[in-house]
Amino acid sequence: MTSIFKRIAAPVAIAACLGLGAGAANAGALTFQGVTFTTSFSGNVLTLEIDAATPTGDWATATTLGMLGIKDVGSFDSVALTSAPAGALSWIVNNNELNANGCTSGSNPMKLCAFGSHVALTDDMVFEFTFTGGTQNFTSPHLKVGLYEGNDADKVGSLLSENIPAVPEPATYGMLLAGLAMVGAVARKRAS
Repeated sequence: MTSIFKRIAAPVAIAACLGLGAGAANAGALTFQGVTFTTSFSGNVLTLEIDAATPTGDWATATTLGMLGIKDVGSFDSVALTSAPAGALSWIVNNNELNANGCTSGSNPMKLCAFGSHVALTDDMVFEFTFTGGTQNFTSPHLKVGLYEGNDADKVGSLLSENIPAVPEPATYGMLLAGLAMVGAVARKRAS
């Protein structure tokens, strides 16, 4: 019995530590210069929440959001902006790469770029994108945003370009703790 335990304990513990068998993460968060970006998803809908009431660093003078881009979300045939803060629901969505000049170049069917009239930076700005066709993977989307001072044409500070890392579900933490406990038990058993 002990030899069977020893043969299976280490692989099970390693799988538990890696979160194998646990549910996929369904949210991610990133804070950059006082602004927090949180993604979540359900089915073919990706939700981006931006909490930007008090930007810092070289975004400190920013008061509006004028463009955002998302990539690294798998494949899709089309995407629509289905919910957004007041004024942003009429934004244009195309498949260009967002750069310092806007959503103007680098057409690629696996990217989206949304832009339009600048909207005021606040907390709880929610953008919802609905994808059709293809196979989406929203676990770590790459986000780009352009912030502005009012309706000024020149962006303020850095053009964020970061992946939003997935936040593990509580079940993953449980698996991690169980795996660590098993590794500890095996180590104690070997030491005796």
